[in-house]
Amino acid sequence: MELFERILNALFSIVIMGLGLGLLVCVIPLGIIGWDFHLFPLEIGAFRFMGLAPIALGVVTMMGSIWRWILSATGSPLPLDLPEELIVRGSYRIVRNPMYVGYLLILFGEILLFKSSALLLYLLTVFVILHAFVVFVEEPMLKLKFGESYEQYCKSVPRWIPRLKAFRGNISRSS
Repeated sequence: MELFERILNALFSIVIMGLGLGLLVCVIPLGIIGWDFHLFPLEIGAFRFMGLAPIALGVVTMMGSIWRWILSATGSPLPLDLPEELIVRGSYRIVRNPMYVGYLLILFGEILLFKSSALLLYLLTVFVILHAFVVFVEEPMLKLKFGESYEQYCKSVPRWIPRLKAFRGNISRSS
């Protein structure tokens, strides 16, 4: 039965991330680009293709985060289904919210690629909403679940801006 649960959690994580990725960084931005309004000009010429780098980095970051959820085999990316153990491996050693950072990187790349100041406004809105959600919902839930371990993790790993060097300390992972 445990293998079946692991497979279900893995599939659920992939579906949740795929839906989120599809909606937040594909469907909505394409709609915004279709509005064809510009708050201010973003004339960057051929440099717009530099947007492919943050898009690729964001996708890799997202895939790594999904992989960590699959390996943890407990919980899901939803805050109402917290993992049984605190994940402090992979990209979670350099930033506390790698999934969200991946989303934001993809959106930043789209701003450059499509030269869209309207997407910049969307990115800022998404960031404010994510930040509020993380600070007022997700982090308090994780502090309740993991206590001192999570507080130690928060002191060691930044919320949004990745560390240049991965955190190598020991954090008790049990609840």
